[in-house]
Amino acid sequence: MNDFTLAFYLRLSMSDGDLGSDNKDESNSIENQRILLQEYVDRHDELLGEIKEYVDDGYTGTNFDRPGFQKLLEDTKAGMVQCILVKDLSRLGRDYIGVGDYIEQIFPVLGVRFIAVNNHFDSASHGGVGMGLDLAVTNLINNLYSRDISKKVRSAVRVKWKQGYATAADVPFGYIKDTENKGKWKIDPVASKYVRRVFDLALEGRNTSQIAYRLNEEKIPTPGLYLKGKRSNIVGIVSPDSELLWNPAKVWITLNKYEYTGALVMGKKKTLMLGSETRVRVPKEDQIVTEGAHEAIVTHEEFEAAREVIHTVGKGCVVNKIEFPLRKFVRCGTCRRLMEYRIFEGEGTFRCGHKRSTGIHSSCYGGRFREPIVNANVSFAIHNMLHTAKFLQGKLQQDSVAKSVSLELPDIDKLRKEQEVLNEERVRQYEAYADGVIGRNEYISKKQKISEQIDEIQRKIKQCEEILQEEDEEASEIRQITERADSIPISSNLTAEMVQAFVEVVYLYGDNRMEVVFKCGDVLDEAVDRYLIGLGLQKNEDGTWLYPEENGGNDDEAD
Repeated sequence: MNDFTLAFYLRLSMSDGDLGSDNKDESNSIENQRILLQEYVDRHDELLGEIKEYVDDGYTGTNFDRPGFQKLLEDTKAGMVQCILVKDLSRLGRDYIGVGDYIEQIFPVLGVRFIAVNNHFDSASHGGVGMGLDLAVTNLINNLYSRDISKKVRSAVRVKWKQGYATAADVPFGYIKDTENKGKWKIDPVASKYVRRVFDLALEGRNTSQIAYRLNEEKIPTPGLYLKGKRSNIVGIVSPDSELLWNPAKVWITLNKYEYTGALVMGKKKTLMLGSETRVRVPKEDQIVTEGAHEAIVTHEEFEAAREVIHTVGKGCVVNKIEFPLRKFVRCGTCRRLMEYRIFEGEGTFRCGHKRSTGIHSSCYGGRFREPIVNANVSFAIHNMLHTAKFLQGKLQQDSVAKSVSLELPDIDKLRKEQEVLNEERVRQYEAYADGVIGRNEYISKKQKISEQIDEIQRKIKQCEEILQEEDEEASEIRQITERADSIPISSNLTAEMVQAFVEVVYLYGDNRMEVVFKCGDVLDEAVDRYLIGLGLQKNEDGTWLYPEENGGNDDEAD
């Protein structure tokens, strides 16, 4: 066959029972899956073609959020794969409903042949009648097997917890992992002194704000700053080191960590359902607490006494969730944290909560920013950005047309529209076949003819894109910006739709400066630089532009 591509999908999971005691189950290993599929292809002459591999090593089959499978799906939708082969259905997945959807609906619509070797299933020989009872039962068993394994794993883990062995990747501040006794913690001689200091200040009768102030005065590092100094792979920290300060919330969390009494507390959260990434908090009475699992930093009496002090402080008021255009987009320019939004004197305002909670120890601006002014500036910045994008799109289109004419290339946009029409027609033909309007032979004949037309269009598009690759990539990204602007209402007043479509983050600074970072900012900056260089301008080392009249150039060029 011409341009026939087979996809080997190989999956091995470390959590659903695929691995043996030596971290390798020979029957399911990636290598043996590959050998089995290759031998199958060698026995079937009609499967001659290019072979591509898509591998998910160490990914569960309970959901389809796997990089290898998602890449396979993308290539299949793009018409780059004509046949998918797996060792058995469990390799495709253990979610029997999801697997059934792919085999009976998604793969047929995409015009892709699917083969599960050990299940003796080949969609080309099933005539579109679905998996059949035997295969459906096998698929269901795979799902039940995965659930059974999950229960067994959870049960084994709970036994370890009750024996005082931790399975969590993180260790509470003040402890380190015991490298000689897996699952055990031991005292960190430095960090434990900091934890002890927090409790001592509480036992002196200080509230959380007073404790945070004293810790910052004494230059005691926060857990985040301490770990950042010990490890270089800490993620999630956006603030500069100078703004990693103690605040009442950090103090409260420290004083409420029961692990400091020497107890192991596990099972605080659980997965909502098998295959889901959603985790929910477990009630305290259902958590596993094992006393005396490691050395204590404070006694039980000290822990309760410290908690009694901080719990005498009022819980504060509940702030209702308020919707506003820049919700979750405004950050302090100094500490990089999200800013608080409050109604002050009848008007929305932004204020750095980090500065409010840390006081004089922070370099952040402590005043308020008025929401109407911030919104107006962001709206102005968005309109300027879109004006620039549309100008650049026009220039790039002119350059692309000129180059296409000079090279006698076909219109790529027209080819893409033709391809969309053919893709829709292929789906309609499948629906007609599924509804019994046309027979199998007629459907196969029409599908083959449409596929050949699509292949020819894709060949032409690829040829054009290779010639105009750099220009097309840039023009495509800028075109996406203007198309996004056309799909939502753009007004002078800032809206949530405008922010979500174009803005990455807004930074506010105490010297009345504002920085709007756009999602497409790098693309536009590069395009503007290329355009100005084309006009004969030069860029100084400080990023400013040297105009033609400053370097002996022609003033008319700058105009």
